[in-house]
Amino acid sequence: MTGLEIINAMPVWLLASLVIGASVAFSVGLQLAVRWTFGVKVIATNHEVAGFKYAVVGVAYSVLLAFVVVGVWQEFEDTKHAVDAEAERFYNLYRNSYNYPEADGAKIRSALMVYAVAVRDDDWPQMEIGRHGSKAASEAYAKLSYTLGQIQSNDLALMPTILHGIDLLQQTADLRLERLSDVGGHMTPVIWGVLVLGGVITLAYPAFFATQKVGPQVLMTAGLAMIVGATFFLAIHLNFPFSGPVHITPDPIDAVIQRMKTEGPVGAE
Repeated sequence: MTGLEIINAMPVWLLASLVIGASVAFSVGLQLAVRWTFGVKVIATNHEVAGFKYAVVGVAYSVLLAFVVVGVWQEFEDTKHAVDAEAERFYNLYRNSYNYPEADGAKIRSALMVYAVAVRDDDWPQMEIGRHGSKAASEAYAKLSYTLGQIQSNDLALMPTILHGIDLLQQTADLRLERLSDVGGHMTPVIWGVLVLGGVITLAYPAFFATQKVGPQVLMTAGLAMIVGATFFLAIHLNFPFSGPVHITPDPIDAVIQRMKTEGPVGAE
């Protein structure tokens, strides 16, 4: 199984628990190991210098996390809006088809329905596991494009309809490419590497500090690790908009499919 398939199989609470739990276990475990190895008195000599440096590290990593989370959240919302816009173009193209001669309009609606169903039933399962769409949807789009391209008319009154249909088809293609380009996430391996490295350093820093009572120190370290782990989980969750327990679904596409099945020339059910 791929990493995305594993993530898809997990409930959201389990994925969050694993990421946050690993952060807490690493930070608290390292702190206790260092405390047991060197003793409180030896570690306490680091406080004056380590405290200043830790403040710098904490600020730097918090800025990095904020940058990453805000960035992936914005991309997640943009992808969701793109899916909504793609579904809207499907419906607009469907309504526009009734302005064509009856035979041509029927061909457009048939090809459009095949493509919309392929997006919902073939594209989405592929996107959920990190693949950029399906062959069936690509072929269905090619058929739709060919169908629209073959329509010709000497009737000048029909030209606005034809041009509008071509424009809607182009917008549909652009939105499809935008959707598929977001499948693998927006964080590059370099960003992931810096994020993980910064997290390891931030979670390891409490090992340079020690208090006389181990209980309060463990609680403080665990609280810090929970915050870092929760933010890291959020970055993972939002970076893959079509994967994970909570993700962008094809519901807008499905809603348009249902409308196209029931609406007639004037939009009546």
